[in-house]
Amino acid sequence: MKKNTIVQFVCFVTNLEADDFAPKWERYAKKLIDYSAETTILQQVETKGKYRFLSQHDWQDRDLHFSFMNDRKSEHFPEHNVKVVQIGGYTLLGTERRKLIDKSDPAKLIAFISHEEYDLDFYRNLPLYNKLNIYQPYYESCSYGYVMEFFVPEINADDLAKQLKERKGVELGNYKECMMVHL
Repeated sequence: MKKNTIVQFVCFVTNLEADDFAPKWERYAKKLIDYSAETTILQQVETKGKYRFLSQHDWQDRDLHFSFMNDRKSEHFPEHNVKVVQIGGYTLLGTERRKLIDKSDPAKLIAFISHEEYDLDFYRNLPLYNKLNIYQPYYESCSYGYVMEFFVPEINADDLAKQLKERKGVELGNYKECMMVHL
């Protein structure tokens, strides 16, 4: 990720499966290429979570005209049974790497942390993860105080998820990448 990058998180609530949802999402994501999104990633929740799909869009801070639902009056596309939830634009506060605990492919737990949470050391000191990306709000209107990506070996994902769910104000999902669009 380049310096001065803003990551726009867009979440989707739907019952559609990835094979049905991805082509509909791709049509909207391709519009972003015209608006200078450098990378757009679609991720699907692997375990039960509030958001079925999550889209991450990398923007340079000079390109602040983000509009995922270009020319739409609604944040939903009911004809496809999809609710769009704009989480907001975030900047990377920090990345932490640890020694690999296990050589298995990592899972990605994404935790949406409430605005009332200020104890970042709690999250940094959790065991089991290999890498932690912490995003802080760029805009005042962001839905969450922080978005955190925990990269953890599959065998430890459930244990880390359990620890995170015990924390008040944390919404969590185990996401897997479905599709990526580059400029």
